[in-house]
Amino acid sequence: MSLPNVPERFLRHIWQHQLFSADLLRTADGKQVNIISPGVVNTDGGPDFNGAKIRVGNITFHGDVELHKSASEWNAHKHDLDPHYNRVILHVVMTAEGEVPPARTPSHRSIPLLILHPFLDETLRETWENTLFEEQGGRASPIKCYTLNDRIPLRVIVPWMEKLAHERIELKVRRFEERLKQLIDESNHIVHEPYPRYYGNPDDIPPPRKDYTRKDFANRTLWEQLLYEGIMEALGYSKNREAFLRLAQSMRLASLRQHQLGETHTMMALLFGAAGLLPSVRTLEEKESRQYVLQLKMIWNTIRPNYKAPILSPGEWLFFRLRPSNFPTARLAAMSFLLPKLFAEDNFRRLITIFKNEGLTERERLDSFHTLLAFESDEFWKHHYRFGNATRKAATSLGHARINEIASNVLVPIVLLYARIFKDHSVRMHAHKLLSSLAVSQKNTISNVIQRQLLKNKSSIDSALLQQGAIQLHKFYCLPGRCGECEVGKLLHLTNS
Repeated sequence: MSLPNVPERFLRHIWQHQLFSADLLRTADGKQVNIISPGVVNTDGGPDFNGAKIRVGNITFHGDVELHKSASEWNAHKHDLDPHYNRVILHVVMTAEGEVPPARTPSHRSIPLLILHPFLDETLRETWENTLFEEQGGRASPIKCYTLNDRIPLRVIVPWMEKLAHERIELKVRRFEERLKQLIDESNHIVHEPYPRYYGNPDDIPPPRKDYTRKDFANRTLWEQLLYEGIMEALGYSKNREAFLRLAQSMRLASLRQHQLGETHTMMALLFGAAGLLPSVRTLEEKESRQYVLQLKMIWNTIRPNYKAPILSPGEWLFFRLRPSNFPTARLAAMSFLLPKLFAEDNFRRLITIFKNEGLTERERLDSFHTLLAFESDEFWKHHYRFGNATRKAATSLGHARINEIASNVLVPIVLLYARIFKDHSVRMHAHKLLSSLAVSQKNTISNVIQRQLLKNKSSIDSALLQQGAIQLHKFYCLPGRCGECEVGKLLHLTNS
């Protein structure tokens, strides 16, 4: 596939902070990779990181790491001739185009190749793929079987997509489970690092805690923090998901609860302040915005000395090419209004009860969730998407499509995790039924591709379940060229790229 022009600083950021599934890493030829230390950024000429310590298979290497967008850049940049690259122990790339010969140092030593794309955190993977779509004008390249799949019947395609949908939901469930266990460890004062970022003796790293009791999972506040993080991430859409998640993990629900959740201006002061999105009053021409921001700043300046978590910078938030209703400022305002509705006393139990209640239809369950996410803006946010000039009417409330996406991507996976841990078969059944009955209010680029190029418009991707399946199919089979593992590709006798 063609690659977006990813800035080198983005690759360095991913590697330096280990923003991928480090426990699953494999080289291109299948050897296990354990990153003991990623090394330190090299600000001079030569490899990107120096002093790394990495175990590949059964061998521990000490040396440098070189990063590239694609595997072919090693030779294109003539690193195979530059003696500065003789100490490189790992070639890390975002993706590789087909069969690429291993990179070699000037001393002719073969270098292990690590392709990061399959292991990226979900948020970063979506950012990468959305960048790809944008640079192609919102259109993806044809899938490999596009001109061959006309004769494949729907009775093969639809069950395959449904199976992949459940795989995708399972990935989300496991991601929330991993985060919940991190929260449990934190609450029990157990040191927990999701990725090995220690630079000293690996023997000093405390072993991860693997055994959890039902009592560990019974803490309602941890489930609420999990739901809070999930909804905040969803409010970031594709471009600001990482920033929203980082904000939710720094400005915790417990910190917000030290104040009254119903005090909307206090909630805004905390969220906008920790997000770094309270502008200087001097930069605002509109009087109403100046007065509003001044009020929030007075609250934030009172609370900030006691706030010890990191504060994001304005540069971490993206507004470009976003609809005004999707501006991070509009979505943070929306969350401020939602907090008392979502996280009042026992609201998480109320949410689970919605799935326990045998007397409710799937439509009534969804309506209950829509009611929970409905709110009334104050006068300022009825006419603003950000601090600045007013508009005639601003829609900061969450639309029907966005609530449905939160239901399928956040609510259902968390409820399924709850059902799994507490062995509640009724909750599990109703969560799956809700997903199957949930209509797609807004199609995305990927589902449109599968609709046109695989289903050929003979059937519609009209449910959240099928949309999840389309996304899973495109991301994990079509894009990486795993046609030989796809049920459609098998019938067409296609092989992997």
